[in-house]
Amino acid sequence: MIEKLKKEGPDTNFFYNVTNYLPLIIFFVLFILFSIFIPSFFSFQNVSDISRQIAITGILAAGMTLTILSGGIDLSVGSILALSITIGGFAIDANLPIWLVFIIILITGLFLGFLNGFLITYLSILPLIVTLATLSIYRSLALLLTSGSYFTTIPNEILILGKGYFPILILIIVYIFVLFITQFTKFGRNIFSIGGNETAAISAGVPVNRYKIYIYTLSGLLSAVAGLIFIGRTGYAAPQVGEGYEFLAIAAVVVGGTNILGGEGHILRTLLGALIIGILVAGISMFGVNPSWQDTINGGIILFAITLEAIRSQKNKRRTFEKIS
Repeated sequence: MIEKLKKEGPDTNFFYNVTNYLPLIIFFVLFILFSIFIPSFFSFQNVSDISRQIAITGILAAGMTLTILSGGIDLSVGSILALSITIGGFAIDANLPIWLVFIIILITGLFLGFLNGFLITYLSILPLIVTLATLSIYRSLALLLTSGSYFTTIPNEILILGKGYFPILILIIVYIFVLFITQFTKFGRNIFSIGGNETAAISAGVPVNRYKIYIYTLSGLLSAVAGLIFIGRTGYAAPQVGEGYEFLAIAAVVVGGTNILGGEGHILRTLLGALIIGILVAGISMFGVNPSWQDTINGGIILFAITLEAIRSQKNKRRTFEKIS
């Protein structure tokens, strides 16, 4: 048996290296294909439009990365985005100062994320169950509060956030922040520990419940930030927006190579995943593919990425066993 594993070593190493660089390979393949078959794909106007959408998906994916790294998931990010900007719409209609509108939107997202974290930790409910429930609850609240109506009178101070270089600038700031906390702080190291082995983290004295609340609160806050860019990009706030965004965020995280079970991943790989998903969605649209296929394609991408990750993990275990042998 050991001899067999040793013989499989080179193939295992090759597969490990290929899957490790797969997001980069996919990115360049898509870049080349769309450049050839859609001449206007990388025009200035189209790149600007794509970058604004990538900024929204990328910021949601940054928060999703933290929850998945910790061994959880947040299916409510799109609904938090919608409810946050809906509350912000009421604040705008009430003619509140613009700085207060910003604070209300961000605090709403922060509070909704905190509520997710609280339910997960202190009621000991699985993150998948809690956030699946709050996905519906937050969306329903937004619809009930507005009766499905839109807010279209948006101040220029908010509109500017979705124009020009502002979305990308905000995206860069978010990723620098998340990169710093995940790679250079005790908090970040403990996120990986919790996701890798929560029992061991508890034994090591890590305040797991408190950390989880921080993580989901931060995810909610980033969802609100993405909501601000959405308002600036579209010029309106509505309770229906953000539907399906949670799956785009998950796809970006998983395609980037973060282990869906937690404990392994990198925020910059999520950024690459967001670029891939953004380019792919735009390319599908420009090819004239029926929008109804979008969810099918997203689901297929997630399943493909998870399958590769599962195979890579299995191969990695074999490599470890080979070294021990």
